[in-house]
Amino acid sequence: MMKTKNGAVIGFDLGGTQMRCALVEGCAVKSRIFRCSTQRDRPPADIIGDMISLIRTAEKETRQEKVSIGVGVPTSITDGCLDPCENLPTMPNYPLAKELSQRLDRPVFLENDAACFALGEYALLDDSAQSTLLGFTLGTSIGLGIIINGKLFKGARGQAGEIWRSPVSIVDSENGDFTQNGRSVDACLAGRFLGTLYEKFSGREISGAQLHEKAIQNDPAALQCFTEYGRRLGALLCQSVNMLDPHAIVLGGAVSSDYAFFAPEFSKFPCLSGIHIYKTKAPDTSALLGAAWSVKN
Repeated sequence: MMKTKNGAVIGFDLGGTQMRCALVEGCAVKSRIFRCSTQRDRPPADIIGDMISLIRTAEKETRQEKVSIGVGVPTSITDGCLDPCENLPTMPNYPLAKELSQRLDRPVFLENDAACFALGEYALLDDSAQSTLLGFTLGTSIGLGIIINGKLFKGARGQAGEIWRSPVSIVDSENGDFTQNGRSVDACLAGRFLGTLYEKFSGREISGAQLHEKAIQNDPAALQCFTEYGRRLGALLCQSVNMLDPHAIVLGGAVSSDYAFFAPEFSKFPCLSGIHIYKTKAPDTSALLGAAWSVKN
């Protein structure tokens, strides 16, 4: 993949809580980020309407018309249609690419949001020799984008990186027994799992934002949550490293903001010792940049 892309493209990130778009040229976002709430339980027509309104606002303010559009979505894609997912519950098998293309009268390209994140992070790398990169998104779901030899790897059916549904076995840190045997990666690592852990350790329910604040205040239960999270995530990273042997791993998504609390656990995994693991430095723009780059690759 070359890093000298020219021409303007709109990068669009469609999430379960908000949608965002911006004008992208080369390796940079060239406009402000336009955004609005997704309200994911609404009918598809309402969500599509807001997407088109946001795109037209971006075009008007940037004085760009009929530019190509790349859209990152929180699911895999089959023949231009969205595969069923929790983050867009009213749009299973919805022909999003066709609908947007017809109404906007131009090509629209769809890509998984974790793949967009990995593409965007790769575009921002200073060291082009790091041609194999894994991008993990840690949020309401767990996603993985895979760059191999500078190119996005999608697999035979476009499902590469859909690890959220993979079954895992977790070893209890206290007694060494297997717990949650066969549950999905999402069930054991998605952001909501941290709240479950805090309730287990403290007996109290808590939000993600509150958990972050409590960790800053050195709350023992909050710190224990992130220690356990780091141990579980480290095990998942080890599996990925052993399979794909990347130069680097970048972590994004809401939970990555707590990197300092859980990353120390990675040092306990020898197979991670030679891997550059880091938190994204562009949390607001890498997915948009990657969505735009998906048009060009």
